Amino acid sequence: MKKKMFLMGLIMSLIISVAMGLLSSFLLILFNPDIVKSSPVPVIYLLNTLASLITGLIVFFVVPLGKLGVALTVKAGVRPPSLKFTLLNAIPMAVGNTVIISLVVSLLGVISARMKVPAEVLSTMPPMPVMWLGTWAKLLLPTLIASYILSVLISPLISKALGLGGTGPEGGAGKPPVKE
Repeated sequence: MKKKMFLMGLIMSLIISVAMGLLSSFLLILFNPDIVKSSPVPVIYLLNTLASLITGLIVFFVVPLGKLGVALTVKAGVRPPSLKFTLLNAIPMAVGNTVIISLVVSLLGVISARMKVPAEVLSTMPPMPVMWLGTWAKLLLPTLIASYILSVLISPLISKALGLGGTGPEGGAGKPPVKE
């Protein structure tokens, strides 16, 4: 059971990280069309998705988001495979991944942009922290919404595919979540 839970968390982290990388790339190009002057669009997508994926994996192995989700559902007294369970269990994964990944992707984007501009343009730009947090603020809400919706939609599918969810005694219907 622990192995299946670990695998589910890993799969969720990978899918959400890739989706966030793609969405972040789209939003960065949307908010700053001049970015395509310094890097080709496929490179922007590739680098942001790769950065998001690596960050998502690090977050998965360091931050116990899955355990936080289980703890939240236990505290609320909800049981799988109910909708309330899915909605609550997805919160830590979506929020944790979104905050950390969007911080890293926006930081890398700002560093990359600042490295490519001439010194005279750099002197007119806002300070690095202001640019970074401004970019992060633009990414945060859309990526949080997308991450939460994606987590809610795919977690039951992955759970069922791994034999963790579904109906019947084998799927855990009617049983409280297992504390790790």
